[in-house]
Amino acid sequence: MALKGIGNSYARLARRIKVRQLQWTAINYCHHDQKHIPNTDSYLENPGSLPALTVPVKLAGRKYLPGSWHDEFPQYLKNPQPDFPHVIRPSTIAKQANLSLTDWADIVRQYLDDYLVKYGAILLRSLPIEDEKQFSEFVGQLRYTPQSYTGGLGYRKLQVKNVMTASDEPKEYSIELHNEMAYLPNWCDIVIFYCKIPPAIGQGGHTCIAKVSDYVDKLGNEITESFLKRGIRYQCHLFSENTISNDYLTWQQSFNTKEKKEVEEFCRQNGYSYKWDEYDNFTYSINLPAAVKHNKTNMVEWFNQIYQHTPTYTTEHPSFKDVDLPLDKHLCQCYYGDGGKISEELLMHMRSINWQAAVGFEWQAGDVLFLDNVLAQHSRLSYEGPRRIFASLMNY
Repeated sequence: MALKGIGNSYARLARRIKVRQLQWTAINYCHHDQKHIPNTDSYLENPGSLPALTVPVKLAGRKYLPGSWHDEFPQYLKNPQPDFPHVIRPSTIAKQANLSLTDWADIVRQYLDDYLVKYGAILLRSLPIEDEKQFSEFVGQLRYTPQSYTGGLGYRKLQVKNVMTASDEPKEYSIELHNEMAYLPNWCDIVIFYCKIPPAIGQGGHTCIAKVSDYVDKLGNEITESFLKRGIRYQCHLFSENTISNDYLTWQQSFNTKEKKEVEEFCRQNGYSYKWDEYDNFTYSINLPAAVKHNKTNMVEWFNQIYQHTPTYTTEHPSFKDVDLPLDKHLCQCYYGDGGKISEELLMHMRSINWQAAVGFEWQAGDVLFLDNVLAQHSRLSYEGPRRIFASLMNY
């Protein structure tokens, strides 16, 4: 099995050669300051698997979905699978208990401690959360450790404490399946989405998810072992806000500062190589492993953004269809860790295989989706009409 192969290859690699490894920190948590609510499982029930998608969702040939023209790309998005996502909602007992949002945070936190690693994705329905402010209050009371988004490459804005817009990408663009922040040396363990306004049925906007284990099994050992042995080099080029006029992400946006010294300090602390050009545009890179240890289970898991972190992001993006950029000035580049080029054919194969593992579901207002960021990937399909989703990034 491919996952077993990852573990064996990673162990052999660590014994044979010296590789720069991330420092793993065991994060211990406790709930000594929370009031005790007995039998937390009795307050939440699983109504069973989600129903099939109301309207078939076309993937192959979808405009502004990178690589959807490839001959291996799946024609349609798959329906929800049994327990993926795993669905929970308040039980009859809970409805009669008149619980506060703080009570619900305690109950949900215990449920996540017990089951999030098992399922990878848990969809919570019918909780009394009406807007992003209540969502912020709820995630704060879960007592996870917030993850900074400094250095992140997504278009999103902070709304309230620990809550951002899920994405501010153009609605006609489909965001690829990915593990959040996998191109950074410090990533989040948990991604939490809150749906305030769901997209209308038949108008797109699905948050697609995929089990990393399914993706890896489809990739096979030959592909995974090459990246496990050679590692991955992520390179980014960010223009200065003073040198580009379109919607290209700037280093001031990515690092949330206008001070070059703060950007340089971030790079030094996190092991990046970097350089500025004469126009204050910024190029930086880092070598990372293709697999990491899960912060809860200590199991080695496939975790990267190999095909996602490539010029395809900009070449198949609506905001850049009329922009002519040299290859080295695109936002994202990805190489083997030794600097070797990854073939376009392999990248497209990996992308298509990944989408074959994806499933979709239909949002309802008030839904909260919890993802173990190492075990499950997420994406967003293009859409029409209103849609409002928020995100919070947390650590165990």
